[in-house]
Amino acid sequence: MRIELAARGIAALAAFLVVAGCTTDPAMHTAATRVADDRFVGSQTCGACHQDHFKGWQDTYHSKMVRPLREGLLKDALDFWAKDAKGNAGPSKANITGTPAKLDDVVYVVGSKWKQRYLVKNPQTGNHQFLDKQWNRATRLWEPYGQKNDWETQCSTCHATAYRVESVGADNAILRASMTEKNIGCESCHGPGLRHANTRSKADIFNPRNASKADADKVCGYCHIRGENEFWRTAQGNVSEHLPHPVAGQTYRAGRDDWTTWYTAKYLLPGVHADDPVNRNYPKTDLNNAFYVDEAAQKSGTFEALKHHQQYQEHLQTKHAKAGLLACIDCHSSHGAPRKEVADAAGCTSCHGPAMDARKMMPGLAQTAGGLMMRSHAFNPNPRPPRGTTADQLPPPVYAYPN
Repeated sequence: MRIELAARGIAALAAFLVVAGCTTDPAMHTAATRVADDRFVGSQTCGACHQDHFKGWQDTYHSKMVRPLREGLLKDALDFWAKDAKGNAGPSKANITGTPAKLDDVVYVVGSKWKQRYLVKNPQTGNHQFLDKQWNRATRLWEPYGQKNDWETQCSTCHATAYRVESVGADNAILRASMTEKNIGCESCHGPGLRHANTRSKADIFNPRNASKADADKVCGYCHIRGENEFWRTAQGNVSEHLPHPVAGQTYRAGRDDWTTWYTAKYLLPGVHADDPVNRNYPKTDLNNAFYVDEAAQKSGTFEALKHHQQYQEHLQTKHAKAGLLACIDCHSSHGAPRKEVADAAGCTSCHGPAMDARKMMPGLAQTAGGLMMRSHAFNPNPRPPRGTTADQLPPPVYAYPN
């Protein structure tokens, strides 16, 4: 009996040390500990060993997607909270409940690179709801924002790591969800890290750079898409726009799960699902006027995005993707340096020669806020004129409460 209790104590201590970010001898980990290889341990645990990558990730916007008010509030949004320079009133009420809301009611801010949105509690559900205005970094003006669904049940798979549906209501409405950490952490791209933390073996963690270009792209594509989900609904009973695991209690595991095969009959995803071609429009859905499908697009066979976060659907149309020549990570890095988060034009000229103008080939076409556009990733040989400012043309954000 004493031997059995001692063995249990050692196993429990080893598991605690791993979760706490401490390294231990892999030989100490019992078979029972290794069975739980699908557990997520959090970016802080990864950073205990991968210090350079962790520090680089902390400098990226992936690590800053969702933050408490006093960590992420933009200074100019605070300066103009009541009214902007053109007299537009700032946020004043919650979108779902319609109740008045003040700055002090804000729990989390979402975004800072392009725009910023604000979350307050929804007492009806215990989740969070958006306020009625968003801050546009390009124009420095308040814009109406009408999202009337709980954040945890509409957007969170792409704003968090290890998102799980925990409680389901009528018609597959998500009532409660959990996540290992807010923001796009290490395990969003590398999959659950407990086994790797136990063994410290490269074979026990997914590395997109060791995968095929197509499989590496799917990791980025999980979030950089636009679709309409009729399988999972929001807490308010509306069709959702994100992509939770089809089984409640389970989560997407990068490198192990092929999300492109999930409930395809219930998920409208142009350019990814064979039954949803990118060369036509989808009225009465969130995909209405999401891509250029005009005569010029039909003739060229390139269907550039008109709405934001559709880069994967653009990329799949390119020769780069079709021939397996380039993956997203060949131009972008979630670790920060050396590529940071923005493609280096020199990477294009190394193959295409000095005449290649990457910025001209990637005009700002996909609207993410008023006058603020995302660069096209369709690489149209005859690109359209840009529609507005892109984030790389903006100065770095300044926060109201600097660390």
